[in-house]
Amino acid sequence: MNGSILLMPLSARRSHADRSSETRALLIQATVELLRSAGYAGATTARVAAQAGVTTGALHHHFATKGDLMFGVLHHASEQLRSRLERQEEVAQDSHGINAAQLVAHLWEVYGDPSYWAIWEIIIGTRSDEAFHRRVVADRVNTVHGIVHPWVERQVLSDHRKPEAVALFEFMLVAIRGLSLERFLDKDATYFEKNLGLLAETVGQRFEQLTTSPESRGAKPAQARRAKA
Repeated sequence: MNGSILLMPLSARRSHADRSSETRALLIQATVELLRSAGYAGATTARVAAQAGVTTGALHHHFATKGDLMFGVLHHASEQLRSRLERQEEVAQDSHGINAAQLVAHLWEVYGDPSYWAIWEIIIGTRSDEAFHRRVVADRVNTVHGIVHPWVERQVLSDHRKPEAVALFEFMLVAIRGLSLERFLDKDATYFEKNLGLLAETVGQRFEQLTTSPESRGAKPAQARRAKA
């Protein structure tokens, strides 16, 4: 009997934790949807709570202010990027270094997703609040430095090449984020496929040079010569 009495609160706490996590997820998703449809100004805490199907009191239990809610969205986006890059660790590599075509496609899944417009809304919509806007921009910079840079550096064999690889990766991000804005000009899928392919082709050879040793780069021609012989 004593054992069952002790187990009940633990079970209840786990259930409460699950419900709390689900509520946070609902609020984040509702905020993303409203940011996309109504913009930053229209994504009020009252509307977010209604969209999520919870009370405003429940919302403020998880996010005390609208600013906290916006940072919840930003941090969620950062964790999504971290998770996708970790899953990409093996997929993006082939025998000749980073597979640029796969990597570009993977990044497009993150930054080209229509839901990423919510991030743009937060960045653009906070410009009138200079102090808060600086915090938002700093958060985005920290994401790149804390998540993206370490991932890129792990792909590069030579330490002195890592800064160039990071710069090349940031160029890719700039291009992909810029291309994502073209969605609002009603471009079709072919347009994006063509430009993403061009980007992969542009950076692919340089990534191969940065992420492989001279010996492995020379192996392919040597193998071809032996095959012809």
